[in-house]
Amino acid sequence: MYNAIKHSLLAFLLILPGLIWPHQAQSQVRINMPYSMYGVGEVRFNQYLQNMGMGGLSQGYRSNASVNDVNPASYSAFDSTSFVFETTLFSHFYEQKTATVEQQADYVAMGHLAIGFPITPRWSFAAGIKPFSMMGYMVREEEDLPLAGNIKYFYEGSGGLNQLFLGSGMQVVGGLSLGVNASYVFGNLNHESSAVSDSAGVYLTNLIHADRVTGWLYGLGLQYEHVVSENRRFTLGTTFGNQADASVRRTETLRRMLPGVLNFDTLSHRDLAEGSLTLPTYYGIGAFARLNSNWGAGFDYQWQNWDAFELLGSRENFNNRYQLSAGVRFNPSMETYSGLLSRIQYSAGVRYGQSYIKPSDEALNEFGISFGMNIPVRRAYSGINIGFEYSQRGSAEDHLMQENFYRINLGINIYERWFQRLRFF
Repeated sequence: MYNAIKHSLLAFLLILPGLIWPHQAQSQVRINMPYSMYGVGEVRFNQYLQNMGMGGLSQGYRSNASVNDVNPASYSAFDSTSFVFETTLFSHFYEQKTATVEQQADYVAMGHLAIGFPITPRWSFAAGIKPFSMMGYMVREEEDLPLAGNIKYFYEGSGGLNQLFLGSGMQVVGGLSLGVNASYVFGNLNHESSAVSDSAGVYLTNLIHADRVTGWLYGLGLQYEHVVSENRRFTLGTTFGNQADASVRRTETLRRMLPGVLNFDTLSHRDLAEGSLTLPTYYGIGAFARLNSNWGAGFDYQWQNWDAFELLGSRENFNNRYQLSAGVRFNPSMETYSGLLSRIQYSAGVRYGQSYIKPSDEALNEFGISFGMNIPVRRAYSGINIGFEYSQRGSAEDHLMQENFYRINLGINIYERWFQRLRFF
């Protein structure tokens, strides 16, 4: 046991820089989603990216070859001699339209990076990094003033929050497993306002409000697996996380750009406020059934309490967020000696939910349909995951905006045998 723990900790220390570095690059990704100006931006919280092809099922899903960080009780599914490493790259193509205008945009970013391994045959550990939210928008207005001429106003946002999670799962008794995650949430939420005029006597002025957020979020998970036979088993799962307050430090920077100069001059920079940001209470429940050696299916329900959201003492008019998901998977053959095409795992899913954002006091609902494939490599559990999803959010009626999303996930999953004592004869 001592050697297993020593090797596990060594592996984590070696891989930790790799967990952090890709995320620093991700934080520079620019998106253009007007609704991300609200709250903490476009939320990615509690998404299991590897199961996007099944609608993101996570509550009752267990795998010895994948890190399901949404329900930490699933970590107990790792084999006693296995090591799991996975990462996901996602690309989003989307169009946004109102009754009068329409635009298209796209971006590519790192989805998540995670590792998992056993400490004892009944106790496992996992760690990783993934986005909590992303912010990026640009809004333009203009007006004519008698003394200043034509004034153009630009409102821009950037940044987002991330979560670095450490978790542990244990098989308590029989088919009952318990898990816990501790997530360090950090990042910056930046809002810029700029004004420029065609008058020679008015300089380009830029005001930045930057919120630096740091805090901890804790979550619990339970799963109960009932084994009927070797190829037939049912799992019930549930998760819960209590409301938490993250620290916020807001700074204000005022800049201007003189005619003929390419860089801004900083006129002032000061600490504007310190306080907290409310991270929501959440819970989820779901089930997954392996019906036989070929078919599996499940459903999820998740809920998050964004109605209690506060930022620096200011309440926002948000909805509680929920999502219903259902999905199936199909394996033509599970035998490692069969051909590649017959070992590809196919999946499909649907989801429906409500965003926490409530523009013009209207609920913002979203529907999505998804498909996926897991392509095995080297006649092992390692593989390449490909997921595609189309979803629609909102409506173009009543001065609102409709968004159509086309999402593609590309993931790499590596499953290796570690911690084995070699014997020579």
